[in-house]
Amino acid sequence: MQIPRGRADAWSSIRKALHQQAAQIKVFDTHEHIWHQARRQKEAPDFFLLFSHYTSNDLISAGIPDSVWKATSGLQDHSIPLEQRWKSFAPYWQFTRTTGYGRCMLIAARDLFGIDDINERTYQTLSERITTANRDPQWYNTVLKVKAGIYTSLLDDLATLPGQPMNFDPKFFRIIVRLNYLVMATPETASMIEAATGVSIGKLADLEKALAQAFENAVQQARRISPEGLAGIKCALAYNRTLEFDSVARPDAERAFEGIFAKSDLGQQEQATHKALEDYMMHRLVEQCAEHDLPMQIHTGMQSGNRSHVAWTNPALLSNLLNAYPQVRFDIFHGGYPYLGEQATICKNNPNCYADLCWLHIISPSMARFHLHQLIDTVPGNKILGFGGDFFHVEGAYAHCKMAREITADVLADKVEAGDLQEDHAAFLLERILYANGKDLFTKRSAQHGES
Repeated sequence: MQIPRGRADAWSSIRKALHQQAAQIKVFDTHEHIWHQARRQKEAPDFFLLFSHYTSNDLISAGIPDSVWKATSGLQDHSIPLEQRWKSFAPYWQFTRTTGYGRCMLIAARDLFGIDDINERTYQTLSERITTANRDPQWYNTVLKVKAGIYTSLLDDLATLPGQPMNFDPKFFRIIVRLNYLVMATPETASMIEAATGVSIGKLADLEKALAQAFENAVQQARRISPEGLAGIKCALAYNRTLEFDSVARPDAERAFEGIFAKSDLGQQEQATHKALEDYMMHRLVEQCAEHDLPMQIHTGMQSGNRSHVAWTNPALLSNLLNAYPQVRFDIFHGGYPYLGEQATICKNNPNCYADLCWLHIISPSMARFHLHQLIDTVPGNKILGFGGDFFHVEGAYAHCKMAREITADVLADKVEAGDLQEDHAAFLLERILYANGKDLFTKRSAQHGES
């Protein structure tokens, strides 16, 4: 049973010690989308920066009109007076401030800007402080390094399109690359593939060659920016289709390619034909991960946004793929939420699968506690990854990191106080979950063994 935290001054010495340790150690951040600082400084964000990511999803769920929240005409439109935007926003904030997303923004306001609550008396001061901080060239360093204590963040850079040069600051980030556009290739994306890889797409072999070239380009570009090189590959296909990737024979994949790229009348077979080609290419992508000794991160569970297709995202659908490539390390994202037990089961049974809690602490802090309890009970302690901020802005990454530290310390204290863990082993696991497991997973095994 989870023991309530209660007042800090009533904590046991064990709980106090674990919280102190959690507050002081460096954290390995497995997942971010953080905007480049130069872009932020050009845009000069105000108060509604804090409501530009995730929190907007809850506002929509609470019923805020489309005209209010849309970036082009609503809360992010700086031409609309701040006071007018606040009046449109405030009725929905009272209902969303209690969610994990809302609580995360309250932490950011308090810790980074000295504002104890977000309300009609404080929003203007908070806005001024956000705008002022954004002009500081050291703001990212202050937030990510000094205040958040993040060792490094793995950046899934959504601002860089396929084929564009990588752009990341190795002081803060290592890069993760998406190659979804090659797995889901269509005639409409063929020109983009050619521009990104230099390979003209006329047959299946060309698509396979383009995939290999895109992978090699990513490896080389990352290495030129940082000696640590490319951290891994990200699969976010759960936003577009099911996570069930069947093994497809090459002749069947060739027929699927020909049907799609010849734009023949596929009729009722269109969906199955696209799936066959995508499944085949996904297996080829995993083979590239094996060849380059790089982990693959896979989005599972809840999708960002509203009106989504959560049934596509059950991590149990991955079993065929995960079992086929025991040599590839798979980072299974987001606790699988709401499929928490499925993620735990996969990572318990598969030596090559790691349970990642990125995003989960703000989706639901209470479920993050429950799931970490469950993971410690089921999954070996070297395969639990305790934090990934999954934010566009550094303020969210900081606050999310603080939540992860506190939840991890609480869960381990619960285990000690219940007699399930010894205190020294809880301290060992805390360091593994928040730091060492991520660092080990995203260090090439060849480097770990001293090979060149």
